[in-house]
Parts: sequence; structure tokens; C-alpha cells
Amino acid sequence: MKKILQFFAITLAVLPMIATAHGPTRQSVKESVFINASPEKVWAVLSDFTAIDKWHPAVASVEMLSDNERKLTLKGEGHPTITEKLEKLDNDKMMMIYKIEKMSVIKTITYNSKDTPYYTLPVNNYKSWLSVKAKDGGSEVTWKGKFYRSFMDNPPVPEGQSDEDAVNAVKGVYTSGLNNLKAMLEK
Repeated sequence: MKKILQFFAITLAVLPMIATAHGPTRQSVKESVFINASPEKVWAVLSDFTAIDKWHPAVASVEMLSDNERKLTLKGEGHPTITEKLEKLDNDKMMMIYKIEKMSVIKTITYNSKDTPYYTLPVNNYKSWLSVKAKDGGSEVTWKGKFYRSFMDNPPVPEGQSDEDAVNAVKGVYTSGLNNLKAMLEK
């Protein structure tokens, strides 16, 4: 019995160290907006992978690199870029899945004796889903994403690179895009 208690005591003492030793955990964000327009009208705008610059206020332009890969140039200092790949577009279900392939580095700092890049968004291994569903005579648009923070090493994490920073950045992208889409389609 004494050995069992010792085992549990050691296990409880080691668990917190194990939990922080594995690096970042997968984060997720999900935002939705009701738009007083038909799902078909909303989907006609969202499903055009070549035209996110027509409805998202942060996107200055879109350059198609292939049939399913786009390079977004963002507004703002330095015009950072994000390259995204369309993985699935289902017009019947009004749903698309895409992922970030690469982003521009906006600055590099030395942190813990290593060069640490700051990307356009503080995320890594980002995958996103956009969908439209009929709701209350209009449409519900849902934008969700799963990702890791961009700083993949164990804590401490450089300023602007935490899980919270990554979540807040993605929420900001989703909220501003969905709010602008709503305003545009409800005119």
C-alpha cells in the first residue's frame, strides 16, 4: 500500500512538468453571424475563393497561384502576405475548407539565443472552415479554425506569440470579416 501511495504522489508531482513540456496545444476559434440574406446569396460571395478582397476589410488583393491556391496581400504597413490552399469546396453543403501554406515574416527577434520570426498571424498549422446555413429566413455564416501558436517551443513564450495572442488574432480576422460581410450583404 505504501508503494502505491508513493507512486501516486510521484505521478502527481511530475504531471505538471509533463503538461508544460510538450509545447503548444491546439487552439480553436469559432465565430458566427446572422445575415438577413438568402443562403444562396451569401454563399455566392463566400464561395468565390478568388475574391475574399471583395468582402474582407483586411485584404488588399488576391493573386491566384493555381486553381486552388491564393496569395493574399493584406492592407497595412509592409503589406504582409498569406498563402492559402483550398482543400474542399462543397457547393451543395455551402462549405469550404482551406489551410494556410505560408506567411510573410514581418520581423525577427532574438529570443533565448535563437532568431524568432513573427509572421503575419501568430499561428502555425492553421486550418479553417467556412459554412453557410439557412436560419430564421436568412443565413448563419460560421467561420471556424484550428491552429497552434506560431512559437512552437516550450514556455516562456515571446511577447505576441502566446496561445492567447493567436486566438485573439484569429478572432479579430473572423469578426472583422463577418461583420463586413453582413454589412455588405444587408445593404
